[in-house]
Amino acid sequence: MTTAQSKDVQARSGSYTVAVALVAAVGGLMFGYDIGVISFAKEGVKNAFKLGTFEIEVVVAAVLAGSFAGAIVAGKLCDRIGRRWTNVWGGILFAVGCLGCSLSYDFWMITAFRIMMGLGVGFSSVAGPLYIAEIAAPWSRGAMVSLYQLAITLGILIAFLIGLAMPDLWRIHFGIGIVLGLGLVFGMLVMPPSPRWLVGRGRVDTALGVLKRTTGSDTAAKSELEAIKVRVKEEAGEHLLTELSRSPAVRRALFLAFGLALLQQFSGINAIMFYAPEILKEIGLVKHEYLLTAMIGVVNVLATFIAIWLVDRLGRRVLLLAGTSLMMLSQIGIGIFAFWIPTGAAAADGTGSVPMAGIFALVMIFLAIIAFAFSLGPLVWLVISEIFPAGVRSACVGVATAANWTGAFIVALFTLTVLENKSLGTSSVFWIFAGSNIVAIIFIYLKLPETKGAKLEDIEGFFSAKNSKSARDHS
Repeated sequence: MTTAQSKDVQARSGSYTVAVALVAAVGGLMFGYDIGVISFAKEGVKNAFKLGTFEIEVVVAAVLAGSFAGAIVAGKLCDRIGRRWTNVWGGILFAVGCLGCSLSYDFWMITAFRIMMGLGVGFSSVAGPLYIAEIAAPWSRGAMVSLYQLAITLGILIAFLIGLAMPDLWRIHFGIGIVLGLGLVFGMLVMPPSPRWLVGRGRVDTALGVLKRTTGSDTAAKSELEAIKVRVKEEAGEHLLTELSRSPAVRRALFLAFGLALLQQFSGINAIMFYAPEILKEIGLVKHEYLLTAMIGVVNVLATFIAIWLVDRLGRRVLLLAGTSLMMLSQIGIGIFAFWIPTGAAAADGTGSVPMAGIFALVMIFLAIIAFAFSLGPLVWLVISEIFPAGVRSACVGVATAANWTGAFIVALFTLTVLENKSLGTSSVFWIFAGSNIVAIIFIYLKLPETKGAKLEDIEGFFSAKNSKSARDHS
């Protein structure tokens, strides 16, 4: 195939894949909206139901408990009913959960429906990236799965802007989420199933039709189909526990995915997203916390384009190492500057003046957001969705995603308590997260192979080497 023909094929396949990925990424909008909505709504919920600090932390964390359960169930569901229908059910659960939250009349009711919202997000957080990774061509998979993270950041921004425009109308905040859930339902109903799932169900002709559209070439589609058929035949009857016991490659891949999923949350990103107004108050920006929270959402969206632009050029390892290092340095800076701000100084100062150390801490917060947005944010989901063999991919993605939600639950449940503890405060929170990012840097360097441009069916071989670091030479 000539260079011109190759570019034409990629252009034709790219336009269709982008359309499919954008629809699947509505699940990311749900995901992000779910993170962002509580940042503004929790004050209204607290006042409406007369809740204390711990009860508010439970309301925030309830959605993460639901997401953990949803991720565990989704792995099996993706194999049974397919990635597309798992996304559909995720949208339904999210919409019902949002409706219930908007109509809640006490702590227990809103907690229960927050868990239901979480179930929907858990379904889509497994099925969304998995579906996109299996639909996308190898040369565009990184950018396409990164669209899911872009959608997450857009969802956060939308929630922040709605909160800024209507700070006291928390019921409407939740009600608007119904639109996103239904959008995923109706959008996925007109999308094709994953070709890898179709082959596993014996629907080879339908799978070939999907591949022709995603690869843009009959020849490429047939070649990809043959590779999928070989892998599906080899992996027929595989079960996760059996594969873990007999396959070092699967164990290494699951260890990598589990570690990345936990470390993404322990990076501290959701401490900022869930409790941005409280953090900004603590560093002396008491009169600007809501506007600045919205600005955090804007920066988060824009910085995600860095990953979309570079991930299939520079690869996963470079961006992850660079972004995690920058995030770690930024959090050390936040901790240093926040240390010099007397707790509650801005609140006590009737002039509304902003401490200089608070401004420097704010700059560090924005740098941390940028760093996460082009590295740990999109690329963890990408790596998790592409490193497992097809026979156990959905189950492994479910386990790794559940680990991610476990980390988010821990962060959400205890961050506010630490922030409000006078003997610990903001500095301690961010020094802890900086330490976690040092661990993440070492982990990524030692364990992550480079999978840029590789076919999904070839990536398993990267983990057959004695260690993942040397396996990057396969790509």
